[in-house]
This record gives sequence, structure tokens and C-alpha cells, in this order.
Amino acid sequence: MRWHKRCSLPRLYAPQISDRSGARKINEHFQFQGLLRRALFWACSTIRDPYLPAEAGGVAVIGKLDQRYREATIVGAGIAGMLAAYVLDKRGYCVTLLEQNQRAGGLIQTTRTDCGIAESAAHSLIATEPVRELCHDLGVELIEPHKEAQAKYIVRDGRLRRFPLTFGEAISAFAHAAFTRSTFDNTTYTATDATPDLESWAMKHLGKAALDYLLTPFVRGIYGVQPAELGVGTAFPFLKLPAGKTLLGAALARHRDKSSKKQTKHRAAPRFGMGDLVEHLERRLEQRLGSRFLKGEKIDYLPNAPNVIIATPAHAAANLIESASQPLADNLRSVRYTPIVSVTTFVDQRDFTHPVNGVGVLMPAREETKSLGILFNSSSFANRVHDEGRLASFTVMMGGTAHPEWLDASDAEIRQAIKFELSTLLGIREPHYTVIHRWPAALPQYSVDLPKVWQKARDSWCVIPGRMLFGNYTGQISLRGMIESAAGLS
Repeated sequence: MRWHKRCSLPRLYAPQISDRSGARKINEHFQFQGLLRRALFWACSTIRDPYLPAEAGGVAVIGKLDQRYREATIVGAGIAGMLAAYVLDKRGYCVTLLEQNQRAGGLIQTTRTDCGIAESAAHSLIATEPVRELCHDLGVELIEPHKEAQAKYIVRDGRLRRFPLTFGEAISAFAHAAFTRSTFDNTTYTATDATPDLESWAMKHLGKAALDYLLTPFVRGIYGVQPAELGVGTAFPFLKLPAGKTLLGAALARHRDKSSKKQTKHRAAPRFGMGDLVEHLERRLEQRLGSRFLKGEKIDYLPNAPNVIIATPAHAAANLIESASQPLADNLRSVRYTPIVSVTTFVDQRDFTHPVNGVGVLMPAREETKSLGILFNSSSFANRVHDEGRLASFTVMMGGTAHPEWLDASDAEIRQAIKFELSTLLGIREPHYTVIHRWPAALPQYSVDLPKVWQKARDSWCVIPGRMLFGNYTGQISLRGMIESAAGLS
């Protein structure tokens, strides 16, 4: 296995140049290549770090509180519902929280094994000020990733590469970013306007190679979908370039704007797993709400309360709202979800054929791998395994819209696929222990049509104060985004 830190010239060129001028030219070439790589990555940084939780369309609460009443009923005690209950309770509202399952928290949970912890969904979050305040108040300790494990990889030709484009492809992508001007009029944009899908946008502003080896692995690893299934205005509204602007020009403008209002934020994780945050939040609400926190409570009707927040998945919200607004219910049922299989595997380090360090690796669709991406859990964060001198932990993401069949695969088939993937890509001989989580509807798809659902909600049921929708399909798919949105409830 060869690990490539940059796009490289064929190796046969280097030995043929022995004179000083030739060596200087080669050195200058690689210096220029490195500058080009950094410039292209910087221009693409507008699309965010692919290993950080995604941020989508904006504030994730549709509707407003009826400020005349200090009472609220929240349906759904997933992370969105619990965050809303936590914020409103702190503000002095009399909150009732209803959950049909016996366990709160939704997808986010941490399985504790003899080897270490296995996350079922999110592994980390961006620790902005609202996130740090929440964790401090709940007594949840956040830890930062290991400073020596910052490398992120993308597979190309079966090899892990820090930068997957060839020199010529990088030049082409940079030219697209620097010279292709947008024809989209951002000043007249509304939520119901048709905006391009990410594939069309990337072909125009970055080119084919960057689409295949930068954008596609990113959206597969975060959303589990292909770029054509994401709307630019939905998932990445900041990519709606004003008419006449280039991607590079817009990135420069954003950089200048950010430099005047910097906010401290970095990737972090709860020391004892993401489930620790959910468990602390659940216990706090049990203490504060008492008998008004009802679990195992099947709700098939709209509660009669002055403020109602529906914090369920879209299809469940449709069933509740149907009697009040059939058109909105129909729109909510149109929201598609992506199936994901999350597999945490523990490995004895004696089965490494070489060290494996970094954050993780993402897979372009063209590589035809069995997984969407692999996170290097114990390389990134402490306390992911019980014996850090002997064990290592990885999470392999599978399925997505391209391969939903993995959802129905047997445990044995998944373990065999994981073994093959770890051996082929990372040189790991044998997994030690595996934990499998299957999610038929893991993530909402932020398609070009999703803003129409948001607008229908604003124009119908949610137009009345005290009628609100809140979830990972209403504008923020990340935990950090939902924490910030809940903090801004009004």
C-alpha cells in the first residue's frame, strides 16, 4: 500500500534528471503544485471539511412561538425535541415532552463494549460557543482530536491520497474556480426557486475530475447520496454564487468577511461518546419535567396546546398534521430519507501491516468500493478503545442511495465486506470485534425540492404562532446546527 500526500508525476521522470538545473525545475514544479493544491483546497473550503458534521440550509425551526403563553408541548424526544424542551424549560416555559419509544435520543447512541465504544450515528461535532455552553451546563466533557492525527484521505486507484487530483486535473479545477462566472441571480432567489443540483454546479465551477474525486466522496460520506441528489440552495446555500461571481472570487469575499468576525470553533467529541451527551440531556429533562416527560406514549393526534412543536421525522409529522393541513402532510411525505449501515470494528494493532493514522478516508463512487467512507476513531480521539496500546477502532459507513441493499445484508455478509475493505485499503489483516447499526431512514435528503416543503409549512400550518416543525429535515442536518437553532427559538 502506497500512501500519496499529493498528486504526483510518474516516478520514472525523477531519476532521469541529474543536472542541477533539471533538479531545480523539478523542485519548482512541486512547489507550484503544492501552492496550486492549497489554493484549490482553500477555494473549495467554502463547501466545508468533509469530516465535520454537515451544515445545511439555515435556521432549522419552521414557525414561531406564541409569546402570549408560557406553555409548550413537544412531540418527539429525539435530539431535536430534547434540545427544544431543554431551551424552553430554561426560559421558564411549562414544557411537556412526548415520545412514543421507551428510549429518547433518536439515532444518536453509544454502545459500550469490552473493546471500547461504538457510535451509532454522529461521532463528533463542531464545538461552537452554544455547543460548549450546552455541554458545560450538562456536565459533558468535550475532548479535542489528537493533534498528530490530522490527515484526511480520498481513495484513487485503490490508494489513499491526501489530494486525489493529478496535476493537470488540479489546473483545470482551479481554472474553473477562478474564471467560470455564475449566471444565477442570487438577489431574486426565493425558497421555491429551482436551483441547480450539486452535480451541475460542480461541473460548471470545478470540472469533472473535481466532481468525481473531491465533491462526490464528500457528499457520499456526509449525506450518503450522490451530488445530483443534493440541491445547492438546500444543502449548501452559501454556494449560490451571485451573478457574475466566480467560486474563487466568492471564497475571497467570504474570507475577508470572516476575518472581521472570527468565532472559535473546532471539531470535538464527548469523552465518553456522543451517547453521553444524549444521556445527560435526557436525565436533565427527567429531573426538570418529571411526569411531563412521557415515554412510550403513542401520539396519533395534534396536542391541544398553545405552543406545539413537532420534532419527529417528516413522515411521522405528516401523520400528525394531516387533519389540520392535508397539502402540508402530502409535502412532508415527499421528503426522502437515506439508508445507512454504520459498522464499528475493533482491530488488534498486531494485525496492522503499517501504521494507520489520521481522521479517515472517503470513497469516490468511481472507485466501486463497498463502503462510503471509513473513520479512524481511535486515531482521532482518545477513549475510543479501552486498551490504546493494543486496540484500534474504525467506523465503516455503508449503504446510501447507491447501495441500499446493504441494509438487508446479513451480519456475516457485512463482516466479510468490512474485512475485505480494511485489508484492501488499510492493510489490516483481521477485524477483532464488530458492532453493526442499521438505519433504514438515517438522513433526510436535501434535494432541490426540499425548500418547497419548508415554504409550504411556512405558508400553511406554521403560519399560525405556536405551530412549529423542528428536525434534521427542516434546515440543519448537523447536531451543532440543531443546538444553535434550538438556542434561537423564538
